[in-house]
Amino acid sequence: MSDTSRSNSLLRLIWAARLSVLALMIAVAVALDAASTSSHLNDVRQRWQAEADDISLKLRGQILQNVQAVWGLAANVAVEPTIDDERFANLASTIFTLAPELRNIGLAPDFVIRFMYPMEGNEAALGLDLTKQSLPPREVEALLDSRQVRFTGPINLVQGGQGLAARLPIFERASDRLWGVVSVILDMDKLYQAAGISQAPANAEFALSKSADPGNREAVFYGSRSARWDNPITSTIAMPGANWTLLYQPRGGWPSHPANPWVFRSALVMLIMLFTGAAFWLTSLLVREDQARRRFSGLFELAPFGIGLFSATTGDLIRANHAFEHSFGAAARSLAFFDRSFDRSGRPLTGAIGIRKELAKNGRFAGIEAYYQTASGALTPFLMQGLQLDDVDNEPVVWLITQDIAERKYIDQMKSEFISTVSHELRTPLTSISGSLGLLANNAVGTLPEKASKLAGIAYRNSQQLTFLINDLLDIESLIAGKMSFKMENQALEAMVRESVENIQPFARGRQVSLHLADLAPVTVHADKQRFHQALNNLLSNAIKFSPAGGTVEMFTQQTLGSVRLCVQDSGPGIPVSFRDRIFQKFSQADGSDQRSKGGTGLGLAITRELMVRMNGGVDYHSVPGQGATFWLELPIVAEAAEQHTG
Repeated sequence: MSDTSRSNSLLRLIWAARLSVLALMIAVAVALDAASTSSHLNDVRQRWQAEADDISLKLRGQILQNVQAVWGLAANVAVEPTIDDERFANLASTIFTLAPELRNIGLAPDFVIRFMYPMEGNEAALGLDLTKQSLPPREVEALLDSRQVRFTGPINLVQGGQGLAARLPIFERASDRLWGVVSVILDMDKLYQAAGISQAPANAEFALSKSADPGNREAVFYGSRSARWDNPITSTIAMPGANWTLLYQPRGGWPSHPANPWVFRSALVMLIMLFTGAAFWLTSLLVREDQARRRFSGLFELAPFGIGLFSATTGDLIRANHAFEHSFGAAARSLAFFDRSFDRSGRPLTGAIGIRKELAKNGRFAGIEAYYQTASGALTPFLMQGLQLDDVDNEPVVWLITQDIAERKYIDQMKSEFISTVSHELRTPLTSISGSLGLLANNAVGTLPEKASKLAGIAYRNSQQLTFLINDLLDIESLIAGKMSFKMENQALEAMVRESVENIQPFARGRQVSLHLADLAPVTVHADKQRFHQALNNLLSNAIKFSPAGGTVEMFTQQTLGSVRLCVQDSGPGIPVSFRDRIFQKFSQADGSDQRSKGGTGLGLAITRELMVRMNGGVDYHSVPGQGATFWLELPIVAEAAEQHTG
C-alpha cells in the first residue's frame, strides 16, 4: 500500500472515529437527559404518593376512630342484653360527643332495628330488617366468623348526602350467643372534612373510587368523574367489607421534564463539546503526526546522501533510502560492514572503526571518514555520522548517514597537488632567503645598524615561520597521498618520550611552562621513531602554548588491554564542545582571539592523526572547558613486550 493510500485510509478512520465519538456523546447525553427526567418524575410521583397515602391514612383513621367509640355501646349491650330506651339514649348521646362524624346509631337485636338515636328524622328505620336490606347472608356469615365490624358503602341516604354503614356484631357475654348488631351511619361529608379531603390542592385531580381501575368512572363516588387519568397515584383504603382506591395526579398531567431543564441540558451540551473537542484535538495530532511522517519519509527517500536505519540490538539493517542502497547495494545489511574499512590505496585499516562502541559511549559520532567498496566494486570515500535513539517503536535504533565525498576528495587532491607544487617551488628560494637573513641577523657579514639589525631579525623569524608552514603543508600532503615512508621498529616508549621532552625543553622554558614526566609504563611499541617524535612534539607544543605562564604540562601513561596511551595534560582554557568535530581537520583552529594569538598553521593535529593512523594507532582527547585538555597517543603494545611486562 502506498503512502497516499495509507494516509487516505488513516484520514477516513480518523473521521469515522470523530463521528463515532460525537454520536456516542449525543447518545450518552440523550440517555442522561432521559435518566434525569425519569428521576425527576419519580421524585414528583413519590411526593404525590406520600400526600395520597397521608390522605388515605387520615380518612381511614377518622372512620376507625368513630367506630372505636361505638364498640363501647356494643360491650354494654353484650353485658346487658335487656337494655332499655333510656339506657340506650344515654349511651348513644355520650358516643356522639366522642364521634362527631356519626349520623345515627341503631341497635338491631336479631338484625331488626329496635333502638335508634337520634330518633328525629330516623323514625322510618325502626323495625327495619337488615338481612332483607343492606346485610346479605354472606355479610352476616362474615360477621359471625370475624366478630369484627363490617362496612358497607358509601350509600346514598334518604335524608340526603352519603353515608358509610358500619355493623358491629354483639355476642351476649353470658351465653356467647349472637344478640344482634350495632348499626351506625357515618356522615361522609363530615369524614371528608375531618380528613382534609375537601381542601384538596387546586392543582390536583382527586377522586375516591370503589374500583382500582382509573377507567371505571361509574365506581367514583367522590371527586371528578370526568378527569383524564394518566397513570395516577393510587392509595388503597382497605376496610372489612369495603375497599376504596384514592386516585391522585397533578392537574394537567405529569411533568415531562424538570422545572429548569436547560441548566442540565446546557451542561450536557458543554460535555459533548468538551469530549468531541478533545477527540478532534487528539485525532488532529495523529493527522499532523502522519503528515510529519510523510514529509520525513519524502525527505528520507529523496535525500542526496545515504541514510540507513539499523537495530541497535542486533546491528541489522531495518530500512535504507535509495541513495544508501545505490551506494552499498545488498552488502551493508549490518553495522559490521562499516567496521571493514580501507585506506585510499585499498589496504584494509587495522582495527575496526568501532561505530557501535562509539555509540554506546557517546550516543552519537560524526566526522568519520573511510573508504568502502560500493555496489559497483569501486573503492569510494565516505563521510559518516551516526545517532542512537533509545526507543523507536519499542526498539533502540541507530541512524547512520553516509555521504559520498569522492568528488570532494578529488578537489582536495587537486588542491593538495597545487599546494605541494607551490610549496616545492617556494622551498628552494625560501631556504636561500632564510639563510641569508640568518647571516645578516647574526652579523656574519658585519655589524648592522641597530634598526637594520632589528628588521633583519624580524624578517628571519618570519621566514622561519614560513618554512615551518611549507614543511607542514608538504608533510600533510605526503601523508594523505601515501607517499611518506615509515620505518616501523620495536621501540621503548619511555626512551622516545624522554628524548622528545629534552628536545622541547627550551621552548617550554621560553614560555615559562614546566614539563612534568610521571612514571611511564615500561612497554615496547611498534612505531617509526621519527614520526612518533613529530606527533608527540605537536601535542607538547600545543600544550605549552595554551598553558599559562607558570603552568605545568603533565605526561603519563594509561594501559588498556593490548595497547598503551601516552597522555599530555595541559592547564589551559580547555577546548569548546562545538569545536570537537573539527579539531583534527586541516587548518582547524578555535575561533577565539585567545587561541588565534597562540599562532600555528592549524595543521599540527591533522598531521598527528595521519601519522598515528599510519602507525596503526590513534589520537584523541578529553576536555572540560575552563579546566584544560588531555590529549593522548595510543599505540598497540608489542606482544612479547606485553608478555614480559605482565609477567
